[in-house]
Amino acid sequence: MEVKTYSYRFAEEILQHPHFVKAYKELLLVCSDCPVPIYKGKSKNQPKLDVVQQMMNTYFLLRFKSLDWESEPLATPDTSTDALRSDFRKSFLDDETGEIVLTIQIEVEFGNVASSYRNYFKFQLSFANALTDLCVLIVPSYALSKRIDSGVSNFEKTKREIPSAKLSITVPTLVIGLFDDGTTLWNVKETVTEDLNILKGDSRIKYIQHCAIIQEYIDNL
Repeated sequence: MEVKTYSYRFAEEILQHPHFVKAYKELLLVCSDCPVPIYKGKSKNQPKLDVVQQMMNTYFLLRFKSLDWESEPLATPDTSTDALRSDFRKSFLDDETGEIVLTIQIEVEFGNVASSYRNYFKFQLSFANALTDLCVLIVPSYALSKRIDSGVSNFEKTKREIPSAKLSITVPTLVIGLFDDGTTLWNVKETVTEDLNILKGDSRIKYIQHCAIIQEYIDNL
Protein backbone atom coordinates (compact mmCIF):
# COMPACT_ATOMS: atom_id res chain seq x y z
CA MET A 1 0.00 0.00 0.00
CA GLU A 2 1.28 3.45 -0.84
CA VAL A 3 0.87 5.87 2.05
CA LYS A 4 0.45 9.62 1.76
CA THR A 5 0.16 12.01 4.67
CA TYR A 6 -1.28 15.40 5.46
CA SER A 7 -0.01 17.21 8.53
CA TYR A 8 -2.50 19.45 10.34
CA ARG A 9 -1.15 21.70 13.10
CA PHE A 10 2.35 20.24 12.65
CA ALA A 11 1.36 16.69 13.62
CA GLU A 12 3.87 15.09 11.25
CA GLU A 13 6.63 17.42 12.34
CA ILE A 14 5.98 16.42 15.95
CA LEU A 15 6.06 12.72 15.10
CA GLN A 16 9.29 13.08 13.16
CA HIS A 17 11.06 14.48 16.22
CA PRO A 18 13.67 12.01 17.54
CA HIS A 19 11.63 11.53 20.73
CA PHE A 20 8.57 10.35 18.80
CA VAL A 21 9.88 8.89 15.54
CA LYS A 22 9.36 5.33 16.82
CA ALA A 23 5.61 5.99 16.93
CA TYR A 24 5.70 7.60 13.48
CA LYS A 25 7.48 4.62 11.91
CA GLU A 26 5.05 2.21 13.59
CA LEU A 27 2.06 4.03 12.13
CA LEU A 28 3.48 4.12 8.62
CA LEU A 29 4.47 0.46 8.73
CA VAL A 30 1.02 -0.70 9.80
CA CYS A 31 -0.63 1.39 7.10
CA SER A 32 1.75 0.37 4.31
CA ASP A 33 1.15 -3.33 5.13
CA CYS A 34 -2.63 -2.97 4.94
CA PRO A 35 -4.08 -5.38 2.36
CA VAL A 36 -6.43 -4.50 -0.48
CA PRO A 37 -8.81 -7.50 -0.36
CA ILE A 38 -10.35 -7.95 -3.82
CA TYR A 39 -13.61 -9.77 -4.47
CA LYS A 40 -14.90 -9.28 -7.99
CA GLY A 41 -18.70 -9.36 -8.03
CA LYS A 42 -19.03 -8.23 -4.41
CA SER A 43 -22.03 -6.16 -5.49
CA LYS A 44 -24.26 -7.33 -8.35
CA ASN A 45 -25.70 -3.85 -8.82
CA GLN A 46 -22.39 -1.98 -8.59
CA PRO A 47 -19.66 -3.93 -10.41
CA LYS A 48 -17.01 -1.30 -9.58
CA LEU A 49 -17.22 -2.24 -5.90
CA ASP A 50 -14.59 -4.94 -5.43
CA VAL A 51 -12.83 -4.20 -2.10
CA VAL A 52 -13.94 -5.99 1.09
CA GLN A 53 -13.74 -3.15 3.60
CA GLN A 54 -14.49 -5.37 6.61
CA MET A 55 -11.22 -7.22 6.09
CA MET A 56 -9.29 -3.96 6.12
CA ASN A 57 -10.98 -2.91 9.36
CA THR A 58 -10.11 -6.23 11.00
CA TYR A 59 -6.54 -5.98 9.76
CA PHE A 60 -6.12 -2.68 11.62
CA LEU A 61 -7.82 -4.08 14.72
CA LEU A 62 -5.61 -7.15 14.96
CA ARG A 63 -2.41 -5.41 13.87
CA PHE A 64 -2.71 -2.49 16.26
CA LYS A 65 -3.68 -4.78 19.15
CA SER A 66 -0.59 -6.90 18.46
CA LEU A 67 1.46 -3.72 18.90
CA ASP A 68 -0.18 -2.99 22.28
CA TRP A 69 -2.62 -0.33 21.11
CA GLU A 70 -5.76 -0.14 23.23
CA SER A 71 -8.90 -0.77 21.16
CA GLU A 72 -12.09 1.26 21.69
CA PRO A 73 -10.69 3.58 24.37
CA LEU A 74 -12.98 6.20 25.84
CA ALA A 75 -12.80 9.45 23.91
CA THR A 76 -14.11 11.40 26.90
CA PRO A 77 -13.82 11.06 30.71
CA ASP A 78 -17.47 9.90 30.74
CA THR A 79 -17.66 6.20 31.68
CA SER A 80 -21.36 5.68 30.93
CA THR A 81 -22.40 2.95 28.49
CA ASP A 82 -23.18 5.48 25.77
CA ALA A 83 -19.91 7.40 26.16
CA LEU A 84 -17.98 8.17 22.98
CA ARG A 85 -15.19 5.79 22.06
CA SER A 86 -12.32 6.04 19.64
CA ASP A 87 -10.74 3.21 17.64
CA PHE A 88 -7.24 3.00 19.14
CA ARG A 89 -4.95 4.75 21.61
CA LYS A 90 -1.39 4.20 22.76
CA SER A 91 1.01 6.00 25.06
CA PHE A 92 4.68 5.96 24.13
CA LEU A 93 7.34 6.01 26.87
CA ASP A 94 10.71 7.66 27.15
CA ASP A 95 13.39 4.96 26.82
CA GLU A 96 15.43 6.38 29.69
CA THR A 97 12.88 7.60 32.22
CA GLY A 98 9.93 5.32 31.39
CA GLU A 99 7.61 8.33 31.53
CA ILE A 100 4.84 8.90 29.01
CA VAL A 101 6.03 11.36 26.38
CA LEU A 102 3.24 11.09 23.80
CA THR A 103 -0.27 9.66 23.61
CA ILE A 104 -1.80 9.07 20.18
CA GLN A 105 -5.43 8.40 19.33
CA ILE A 106 -6.50 6.84 16.02
CA GLU A 107 -9.66 6.64 13.96
CA VAL A 108 -9.75 4.28 10.97
CA GLU A 109 -12.50 5.52 8.68
CA PHE A 110 -13.83 3.48 5.78
CA GLY A 111 -17.43 4.53 6.33
CA ASN A 112 -19.63 7.38 5.18
CA VAL A 113 -17.99 10.78 4.93
CA ALA A 114 -20.29 12.09 7.68
CA SER A 115 -18.40 9.87 10.13
CA SER A 116 -15.28 11.96 9.60
CA TYR A 117 -16.90 14.97 11.21
CA ARG A 118 -17.80 12.85 14.23
CA ASN A 119 -14.15 11.73 14.35
CA TYR A 120 -12.97 15.35 14.52
CA PHE A 121 -15.38 15.94 17.40
CA LYS A 122 -14.00 12.95 19.31
CA PHE A 123 -10.43 14.05 18.62
CA GLN A 124 -11.11 17.50 20.03
CA LEU A 125 -12.93 16.18 23.10
CA SER A 126 -10.08 13.81 23.91
CA PHE A 127 -7.50 16.54 23.45
CA ALA A 128 -9.47 18.98 25.58
CA ASN A 129 -9.72 16.41 28.36
CA ALA A 130 -5.99 15.54 28.23
CA LEU A 131 -6.66 12.00 26.97
CA THR A 132 -4.46 12.43 23.90
CA ASP A 133 -1.69 14.67 22.60
CA LEU A 134 -1.99 13.95 18.90
CA CYS A 135 -4.56 12.27 16.67
CA VAL A 136 -4.38 10.19 13.50
CA LEU A 137 -7.10 9.70 10.91
CA ILE A 138 -6.62 6.79 8.48
CA VAL A 139 -8.72 6.97 5.30
CA PRO A 140 -8.62 5.50 1.79
CA SER A 141 -7.70 7.51 -1.27
CA TYR A 142 -10.56 8.74 -3.44
CA ALA A 143 -9.90 6.00 -6.01
CA LEU A 144 -9.86 3.28 -3.36
CA SER A 145 -12.94 4.66 -1.60
CA LYS A 146 -14.95 4.36 -4.84
CA ARG A 147 -14.19 0.63 -4.83
CA ILE A 148 -15.41 0.21 -1.24
CA ASP A 149 -18.80 1.95 -1.40
CA SER A 150 -20.42 5.23 -2.35
CA GLY A 151 -19.98 8.30 -0.13
CA VAL A 152 -16.94 6.92 1.71
CA SER A 153 -14.47 9.27 3.40
CA ASN A 154 -11.32 9.84 1.39
CA PHE A 155 -7.89 11.42 1.77
CA GLU A 156 -8.27 14.10 -0.88
CA LYS A 157 -11.56 15.41 0.53
CA THR A 158 -10.22 15.38 4.10
CA LYS A 159 -7.09 17.24 3.03
CA ARG A 160 -9.23 19.96 1.45
CA GLU A 161 -11.68 20.29 4.33
CA ILE A 162 -9.76 20.00 7.59
CA PRO A 163 -7.93 23.37 7.32
CA SER A 164 -11.30 25.13 7.35
CA ALA A 165 -11.84 23.87 10.91
CA LYS A 166 -8.75 25.63 12.23
CA LEU A 167 -10.68 27.52 14.90
CA SER A 168 -12.56 24.47 16.20
CA ILE A 169 -10.01 21.65 15.82
CA THR A 170 -6.90 22.53 17.80
CA VAL A 171 -5.43 19.05 18.24
CA PRO A 172 -2.46 18.19 15.98
CA THR A 173 -3.80 15.63 13.50
CA LEU A 174 -2.03 13.44 10.99
CA VAL A 175 -4.20 12.28 8.10
CA ILE A 176 -2.92 9.08 6.49
CA GLY A 177 -4.21 8.20 3.05
CA LEU A 178 -4.13 4.63 1.72
CA PHE A 179 -3.43 4.36 -2.01
CA ASP A 180 -3.60 1.03 -3.82
CA ASP A 181 -0.27 0.66 -5.64
CA GLY A 182 -0.67 -3.08 -6.21
CA THR A 183 1.90 -4.13 -3.60
CA THR A 184 -0.67 -5.47 -1.10
CA LEU A 185 -3.31 -6.62 -3.57
CA TRP A 186 -5.05 -9.74 -2.23
CA ASN A 187 -7.53 -11.59 -4.44
CA VAL A 188 -9.43 -13.18 -1.59
CA LYS A 189 -12.15 -14.66 -3.81
CA GLU A 190 -9.63 -16.78 -5.70
CA THR A 191 -7.03 -17.47 -3.00
CA VAL A 192 -9.08 -17.70 0.23
CA THR A 193 -12.79 -18.44 -0.22
CA GLU A 194 -15.77 -17.54 -2.39
CA ASP A 195 -17.93 -17.30 0.74
CA LEU A 196 -18.39 -13.54 1.01
CA ASN A 197 -20.12 -13.92 4.37
CA ILE A 198 -16.93 -15.36 5.85
CA LEU A 199 -14.80 -12.63 4.30
CA LYS A 200 -17.14 -10.02 5.79
CA GLY A 201 -17.47 -11.84 9.14
CA ASP A 202 -21.25 -11.57 8.99
CA SER A 203 -22.03 -13.90 11.92
CA ARG A 204 -20.32 -14.97 15.14
CA ILE A 205 -19.03 -18.25 13.67
CA LYS A 206 -18.03 -16.65 10.38
CA TYR A 207 -16.34 -13.79 12.23
CA ILE A 208 -14.03 -16.28 13.95
CA GLN A 209 -13.07 -17.65 10.52
CA HIS A 210 -12.78 -14.11 9.19
CA CYS A 211 -10.34 -13.12 11.96
CA ALA A 212 -8.29 -16.28 11.43
CA ILE A 213 -7.86 -15.35 7.75
CA ILE A 214 -6.65 -11.86 8.63
CA GLN A 215 -4.36 -13.13 11.38
CA GLU A 216 -2.71 -15.51 8.92
CA TYR A 217 -2.13 -12.59 6.57
CA ILE A 218 -0.47 -10.62 9.39
CA ASP A 219 1.63 -13.60 10.48
CA ASN A 220 3.00 -13.91 6.95
CA LEU A 221 4.10 -10.28 6.66
